[in-house]
Parts: sequence; structure tokens; C-alpha cells
Amino acid sequence: MGFRRLFGFGDDGNAPEPPEIDTQITTLAPLPGHPIEGEIVLKGGSRGIAIKYFYLTVVAKVRDYGGTPEDLEMTSLDVRRGHFGVAPGTEERVPFSGRLPWECPVTELGGQTLGVDLSLTTQLDTGDSPVRDLDFLHVTAPPLYEAVLDAFAEEGYRGADSQVIFDYIPGVEQHRPHYQTFFVTHPARGLDRLGELEVVFLQNAVGAMVHVRRAARSQLDWKDKPLTRSFPAAHHEVGQVDFGERVRRVLVGLAAVDG
Repeated sequence: MGFRRLFGFGDDGNAPEPPEIDTQITTLAPLPGHPIEGEIVLKGGSRGIAIKYFYLTVVAKVRDYGGTPEDLEMTSLDVRRGHFGVAPGTEERVPFSGRLPWECPVTELGGQTLGVDLSLTTQLDTGDSPVRDLDFLHVTAPPLYEAVLDAFAEEGYRGADSQVIFDYIPGVEQHRPHYQTFFVTHPARGLDRLGELEVVFLQNAVGAMVHVRRAARSQLDWKDKPLTRSFPAAHHEVGQVDFGERVRRVLVGLAAVDG
């Protein structure tokens, strides 16, 4: 993620080297619902720096019902140290840890980026003006997502992109005011009404309820979108169950509605 200089810490010309910060994720391929760990690396520069506390948050860029981008906090992480100083010319490492929520958006699927903006924000309080450090956070899609979307691929639907919407899904148990939509397209169907679909995973510790509907990119309010067909998928079923049958039933149901 790279060191960033922290300007404004009493730089009066006698401090040619300001302090620096680097927030590093040590967890390999973080997943929704799983622990995440890392450390904050601080360099004292020429004058050193006094730290009161850190505040680490995972923030997603979401779109509201009008399409305006907004920052939505997913969770905060626990920093294990505070109220200390970094002496001039020295380096301090501060560990942090936490757990990503099950509904945390993912930024990568099968090694491909999805265009989702997820970041880790590090805020330092030094007693003066707070200083913020922003780093992109890469979260991998869990095996359940990949298995279900592979079943769609077997029916000719390929992944295209994804977006995170600020909205509640009516009539379901949802703990956070957002959902992530995966758009999958069937090139052979072209402009067919089911040529592009939206797939939404509402995930928890057991599995996910998978919601599928005809794509309507211009509609961002859930209640204004086309009818949804749904099916459950459990984490323990990955590698044991062929999700193709459930996907085909959903496609038949959608075709009947749009026929």
C-alpha cells in the first residue's frame, strides 16, 4: 500500500522529513464474514509524532436511489495500541484485527476485478487535526458466490460487472442497508428480455438467499425493479451440490413472468 507522508505536524522548516504511515493488510485474500488482520507502520521522521488513538473503518462506495455515490461504513477494526509516541528516526508497528461482515461487498470474482470501490480508512488523532490515510481494500468472493455464478455460466450467462446499492430488500432479514448486484449476460440472447440478469447474494453464516431478476440498470430502488425469483444456497453445499437445477428453475420462472 506504500508509505504516505503526514504533512502538517508542526513543519516549520526544521523538519525536512515529516512522519509517514503505511497501513498493511496481512490477511491473504480477505473474505466476507471472516477475520482480517494487519498492521499500521509509522515512521517518526525528523521530529517524531505523538499518537492518541487510531480509528480504522472499512468503507464502501454505494449508489443511492438517485444514483449519487455515497460512503457507507461496513465495520470498524480493533487497534491494539494507543497513546504512545514514535521517536524521530524510528519505526513503530501497531497490529489491528477484526472481522468483515457477511454482507460486505466483494471486489474480486475468480481473479477478476468487479469495479467495486471498497477501502480501509485509517484515522490518526494526534491531539491536533485528525489525519486520514486511505487504502483500497480487496475482498475476494467466497466459494459460494463462485459456485452459484458458475451454474449461471453453464446456462450461458457470464459475469460482467457489479455495483453496490444503498437500499433495503423488502420482506427479508437484512442487517445492513445495502446489497451488491452482479450483472450476468447471455450473449446469444442479445436484446432478449432475459439477455441480462441481476444476481444478488444476501449472505450470512449459514449461506445465502440468492435473488435473481431481469436486469434494470436504470432502476435503483428495489421496489421499482422487475420481479425477483429466489433460491437458498448453503456454504456446506459447495462442492457437494450442483446448483444448476436451482438456477434452471429460476430461469424458467423468470421466463414465465416475462413471457
